[in-house]
Amino acid sequence: MKSVRIPLLVALILAVGIFSGCAKKAVRSDTAAYTPSKVVEPKPSEPQPEVKSEASSPDQSAAAEREKRLREESLREEELRRKAQQEEAARKAAAEREAALKARKLEPVYFEFDQWSIREDQKEVMAKNAEWIKANPNTKVRLEGHCDERGTAEYNLALGQKRADAVKTFLEGLGVSRQRMSTISYGEERPLDAAHNEAAWVKNRRVDILPVK
Repeated sequence: MKSVRIPLLVALILAVGIFSGCAKKAVRSDTAAYTPSKVVEPKPSEPQPEVKSEASSPDQSAAAEREKRLREESLREEELRRKAQQEEAARKAAAEREAALKARKLEPVYFEFDQWSIREDQKEVMAKNAEWIKANPNTKVRLEGHCDERGTAEYNLALGQKRADAVKTFLEGLGVSRQRMSTISYGEERPLDAAHNEAAWVKNRRVDILPVK
């Protein structure tokens, strides 16, 4: 029995050794070597050429600025000339109107600021006007209400009408027939004095009495 066991033990040891060697060899063949991939670094971007915006030269800018100033000065001068012409025409028309009123012996009736009641110092003027109108029975009169330039155009038209109506009522009380009088308001449109101060405004707050056919 010992002679049989020894060959069997030797055979078993050899078989184990062969099997282990094959396993190790298989393991080595199945395992692939890891090679890290090469990292490619991005190239730095090249600076782009600077695109310069087209701009006007300093000389062109200065010329444009001078031209703009000249245009503005020309417009201002034209506006000043226009205003001066308007004021001169208004002064001339007012002087002619005042002279015509005095020649007809009918005097304007003046009012306080923002008022339409007849002032005490104007009642004598109203009496003289009433006498002239009654002395000329074939003549009718138009009562024109006026205001100074302060206030809106709409407000001054209404105020001028109230002043004309107040003069009409007062003259009627002095014996002038209502049928011989008509009223109209010009508001601030026809000043006797075109200046912009209190002395002018006193003259412009009035009712003109004009004979009409």
